[in-house]
Amino acid sequence: MVSRSVTAFDINARNLSDPAQFHGQGRIDMSSGGTKAAATHVLYEPGEDPWFPPDVVVIGNHAWVTPDNSPNTDTVTYGPTSYVGDAGAATDNLDVGNALQTRWLASPEHLAALIAHADHYRETDHAGRVLTGRVSLATLASDPTGAFFYRPYAKAGPGKELSFTIATTSNYLPMSLEMTVPFHHDDSDYLSQYSSDPFSVKYRDWSKGQPITTPAPSPSPQWGGFPPQDNATTAQPSG
Repeated sequence: MVSRSVTAFDINARNLSDPAQFHGQGRIDMSSGGTKAAATHVLYEPGEDPWFPPDVVVIGNHAWVTPDNSPNTDTVTYGPTSYVGDAGAATDNLDVGNALQTRWLASPEHLAALIAHADHYRETDHAGRVLTGRVSLATLASDPTGAFFYRPYAKAGPGKELSFTIATTSNYLPMSLEMTVPFHHDDSDYLSQYSSDPFSVKYRDWSKGQPITTPAPSPSPQWGGFPPQDNATTAQPSG
């Protein structure tokens, strides 16, 4: 996976109408030996909201957020870029927080952590390889890299495990990650019907595109291409 340097993906995080839900597209840059850079285009709380999320670039612990001003034009345009010098301390910033979660969920480090700590781990042949298992939330929350994502889940569900399915090619190049994380929403009548949060990452366009860089004065998308639709409408992206 890392040898392919860059990849694009589609992502869906959590249940529809969850205040922490988001979906969209992203791209990660692994050419530095670790997933240090990511470009994301993810939308908070889809519902009836239009598809105009910001273009967010995260490199190391730095973030650049460029708003999509398409609602005011007939073509995709961007507003002024804002810089966040400490992305890790800005997780309460919706755009930056979603970008950090997106980068972690799609990263090879995350997939490796799931496999390394899995209980009931299995590999089966099915048009490639299918890897399945369960992992303790407490174990994942103790990993400094992913603790920011898993610590709230481990606190809410002590002793619980998530389940995952990773589909790969025959030579183990990931095609998708499906993950179910136990979590119960006691404070929402609608969400109380769910006992877990689902996450899905579908990889594509391996080794395509240039390395992710600091946004130029006139930004252009680095996150893997526009959704298959007219970006000046309120249509939702497919997938």
